Amino acid sequence: MEPATPRDPVLVRIGWVLTAMSIALYMTIPFSLSGGVMSRPGIVSATETSDLMAGMVIFLFLGSGILLIRARPRNSIGWLVLASGALQAVQMSAEAYGARALTDPDRSLPLGLPVMWLASWAWMPSLALVMAVLPGLYPTGRPTSAFWRWQIRGALVGIGLLVVLAATTQGGVDDVVADVRLPWEAPTWYVILLGVPAAVLVVGSIIVALVGTLLRAVRARAPERQQLLLLLVFQIGMAIGFLSPYEFSFALVYGLLPVAVVVGVLRYRLLGIEVALRRTMLYVPLTVLVALVVGGITTSVAQLVPVGPLPLLASSAVVAALVIPVAGWLRGRVDRFVLGERVDPLTAVHRLGVGLEGAGDDPVRSMLRAVSLATGATHARAVDASGREIATVGSPDGSGLEVPLRHSGHVLGTVTVGPRQNQQRVGESDAHLLAVLAPHLAVVVRSRALTEQLSVERARVAEATLAERDRLRRDLHDGLGPSMSGIALGLEAAALALASDPTTVREILAHTRAEATAATTEIRRVLDGLRPSVLDRAGFAGAVHETASSLGLGTDGGVALQLDVDVDPAQLEPRVEETVFRIVAESLTNISRHSKARRCLVSVQSTDGQVRIRIRDDGVGLLHDHTPGHGLESMTRRAADLGGRIVITPAHPRGTEVCAVIPLGPS
Repeated sequence: MEPATPRDPVLVRIGWVLTAMSIALYMTIPFSLSGGVMSRPGIVSATETSDLMAGMVIFLFLGSGILLIRARPRNSIGWLVLASGALQAVQMSAEAYGARALTDPDRSLPLGLPVMWLASWAWMPSLALVMAVLPGLYPTGRPTSAFWRWQIRGALVGIGLLVVLAATTQGGVDDVVADVRLPWEAPTWYVILLGVPAAVLVVGSIIVALVGTLLRAVRARAPERQQLLLLLVFQIGMAIGFLSPYEFSFALVYGLLPVAVVVGVLRYRLLGIEVALRRTMLYVPLTVLVALVVGGITTSVAQLVPVGPLPLLASSAVVAALVIPVAGWLRGRVDRFVLGERVDPLTAVHRLGVGLEGAGDDPVRSMLRAVSLATGATHARAVDASGREIATVGSPDGSGLEVPLRHSGHVLGTVTVGPRQNQQRVGESDAHLLAVLAPHLAVVVRSRALTEQLSVERARVAEATLAERDRLRRDLHDGLGPSMSGIALGLEAAALALASDPTTVREILAHTRAEATAATTEIRRVLDGLRPSVLDRAGFAGAVHETASSLGLGTDGGVALQLDVDVDPAQLEPRVEETVFRIVAESLTNISRHSKARRCLVSVQSTDGQVRIRIRDDGVGLLHDHTPGHGLESMTRRAADLGGRIVITPAHPRGTEVCAVIPLGPS
């Protein structure tokens, strides 16, 4: 709908004024024809001014025009329809007044001839505008391309030439009153000069409008296709009615045309236009086919067997054998033409697969685009469970139908599609199609989420591997390297002094042995600092599970284990993850070896930028003369290195509790 502006109420008031003036003109017809005007001498025939059908056509045009203007003041279609109705009212009222004025015995009414002259050509633009100009503006009120702009210009030029020709020649000025002549005569060359290009432009514009509307309907998507087909049906009906000898048929279709335009522009969905179009396009060709078959076969057989029911039976048999397969074939083509892809959901599913086959594009966006095309949505948007936008197509405005994306019993997010163009909500058939396509979209959303998680995990493992490699290189160079060099130098010195000074050899060997012991200690320290491979293989939670199981915790006949791990691995830096795991593993080792516990609790939680560790058992607890060993010292040192702290206290009523807090980021 066009945006409301301060000028819109003014346009609507202008429309109402024009409508009221046209109705007022039409209401003068009974007064002009009163007193038996149509029975006076000189009246050629009873004109259409008294025809009720003509009056209904005028009111249908005026009512449809003002209805469109009220709803869409800046849509030129409403003004065109209103102008057509107003011109018809002018023509009929002028014709009635002219008939009275020109046949009045005392000639007391003025302007009889000018008014009849006006009536002789006013009807032409009324009809030509609807046939030649309206299709190029329908349904938005603006030409859809440069081609249609030129078509409209050609039509307007042709209509202008036609009106000028009718207004400057005798034309139909004597159609109602005999022997009425204009005070001038147009030469033949003048008629040819204006008439030929006018006829070519007007007739050509009408043909182009019919063919162009058909091509637009073939190429368009719903709902524009349904709108164009609705107009096309009435255009073809007008053309057939114009050529038909029955004037009533043309008047009927012509009068209903503005109603169809209003339905197509404003509220076509509420009136079941698709059903009417499908039935019309199906049964009219079938009726024509049956008539041709019956007529042709009956005539042919009757020439051979003129007497008896054989011609009728033969034609009936052919119709029965022919109509059913033709009807099925035609129904499929009509449904495909009117409804598009909605008639075949497999096409939409195939388009989803094509979206996945394309390289270099986001698969979620590709599938969302396919869903949008299948449902005819003006926009579509997919979000994950946290509300983060995954992909979008078009410009979402908050309206539309929202459907959850479910996979393996979990809601991964939602997909929202907007209504079709010029609709207020998503139709039932489109909603059903969306429900069918949503699970396929959910699979792709889940696949993309897993791919992103795998990428993050791969980067984290690579970072941890590089950090571990750097640490090993640094520790071996700074610690073990000097120790091994000292051992080598000591052995060389011992070899030199072996023959001359045995006492010195013993001192050198003792010193070398101390160096070897220190190197062994350093190797243990380096090995102790290695990142456990189970972390990279099974992740943090899996590593804790494997460690507990290897120690007999949580197994049949072992210590009962309650494990509560709520940590996002993506938040853990490699050093933090390793430190937390070492503390948990050392605590579980102590419980298995020393506590004699029956139950233990392990809780690892990530909150407020910290990892909180709590390990509790119901064993014998800490002894009064307990001296911290290497394991407890290692746990304390690891926590302190990262700016954390660890506290080991007796549990109530018995057992031991280890509580540690490790910052997630640098201390």
